This record gives sequence, C-alpha cells and structure tokens, in this order.
Amino acid sequence: MHLPVLLTALCLNSLTAASQTRDISSQLHVKSASGSNSELITPKVFIVDMFSDEGEAWYGIPEFDILARNITVPGISPLFPQVHCTADGEICQVITGEGEINAAVTINSIAYSPLFDLTKTYFLIAGIAGVSPKVATIGSVTFARYAVSVALQYEMDAREIPSNWTTGYWPQGATSPTDNVVEIYGTEVFEVNEALRQIAMSFARTAIP
Repeated sequence: MHLPVLLTALCLNSLTAASQTRDISSQLHVKSASGSNSELITPKVFIVDMFSDEGEAWYGIPEFDILARNITVPGISPLFPQVHCTADGEICQVITGEGEINAAVTINSIAYSPLFDLTKTYFLIAGIAGVSPKVATIGSVTFARYAVSVALQYEMDAREIPSNWTTGYWPQGATSPTDNVVEIYGTEVFEVNEALRQIAMSFARTAIP
C-alpha cells in the first residue's frame, strides 16, 4: 500500500460515534462470512461511497485490493449488503445508497456490528458532487472543510415563486429566502479536522495520475 494513498484517506475526522459504541474486547473472536474464526477487523481507513459508480472506482486499482475480503453485515443496504476490505483489514469500503436515511442506517449498522473495531478508524467520504465553475473545473479533486446538511428547507417551483425572490429555497420555519434560520438543531454543519485535510491535500498535489 502506498503511504500517500493511505494518508490522503485521512482527510476526515475519526468517527467519534464509534468510540461511544459498546466496548468490544480486542480478544473477541467472531465468525467471518466464510464461517472461519477471525480477529475483529480494525481498519485504519473506512471509505464511504453513496452509489455504484463512486464505489466501483476503488475496485481493481494497483495500490490495494479492496475486494480481497467481502463481509456481509446485517442492517446495511440490501442493494449493497457487503463491506469490502483489503486482506489485512487496514482499508475497508462500503456503498451506503443515496439519501441521508440510507447513509445513517448503514453506518449505524457497521458501527454497532461485532465484526469491526472502529475506535481508531478514520472515515473518508468519497463522492461525486457539483461545483461552481468559478471555483473548480469538471473532474477536479476537492477536500471539503465543512459537511453541511441542507435537508431542512422548503422548496417552491421556480415558476411559482414571487417576483422579488431569487430562489425557490428558503429555511425551514422561515417565510422567505432572506429570513434567518429559525430552527437550529446544532447538527447542520460540521468542520472536519483541518490538520488532516491539509496533509491529504499536500499528498494529492503531488499524486501521480
């Protein structure tokens, strides 16, 4: 495994929820998908993708074989029922399915699975997204500083919005796009680990395509 590839994957914070799950002894043995006894899988990096094209981009690459181990995990997406890992278990990957509910159910099922110890795992959310052409070009690699949820908002067909509105979106609980956010749950915005993000970016700048 190439070190730059691994360190690039460390651009996001370690999943703090994993440390809050039930304590699993490092001596615990579990049944693997093949039926043989094996130690807990303790990945250093867990890659999370949302749909097939994103996930399959990791298959068949020379740096590491993500399909060396394929583990069926109860509770994750029925369309993508397996977690894929390298032979040594240091890198794992899962496709959650699109939508927040699918991501939440899949990641929660993995976090509470007795097959994994995720207390020292970094999660890489690797996906395809749009970007303003004023900021980047098609095919650019970007490292987000913030994870922002925009689900709690209203939308009106642009053909029906008032003439003085510039968009059909406005915050939940508000009455127009210019109103301040009324209902704040405290989970709308998360900032990733900036030090790790800078390390990942430094390796990405010198990566060989």
